[in-house]
Amino acid sequence: MSGGENVNASNLSVTDTVTVEVKGTDSDARFDPVVVELNPGDVIQFVVREGLHTVTAYHPENRRPQRIPASAKPFDSGLMERGDQWFLRISEEGVYDYFCLPHEKMGHVGRILAGTFDVIKNYPEEGMPSIVLQKLKTETKQFLNQ
Repeated sequence: MSGGENVNASNLSVTDTVTVEVKGTDSDARFDPVVVELNPGDVIQFVVREGLHTVTAYHPENRRPQRIPASAKPFDSGLMERGDQWFLRISEEGVYDYFCLPHEKMGHVGRILAGTFDVIKNYPEEGMPSIVLQKLKTETKQFLNQ
């Protein structure tokens, strides 16, 4: 198994799960928190609080530049609505950038920092909305300087 993996809630233990809330309905759409840090093998629980959203990896299979580790499997939650939850197990070290398909151009993006690394990989910027690049840069810098 490589990269990200869809998992079933019954296969989880409480200690290895990180929760990300999916909020907003338009220009206020956001992942909260934007940046999460975890270890390979941990699971992220995405919980939709309002609106319609996706959790979609930046990857050519999702018609975007690849911004997840080369060996990682691309992921896409499909469209989710209020009350839905989706689980993703991260099994490879590295940086995973993801977005919400309906709200990407508004900067609705997130980043997963998995394992240990010294430098965030210089992912391709061509074809990426400038608001996305700025938000990932700002939020990651803020997260790492806590």
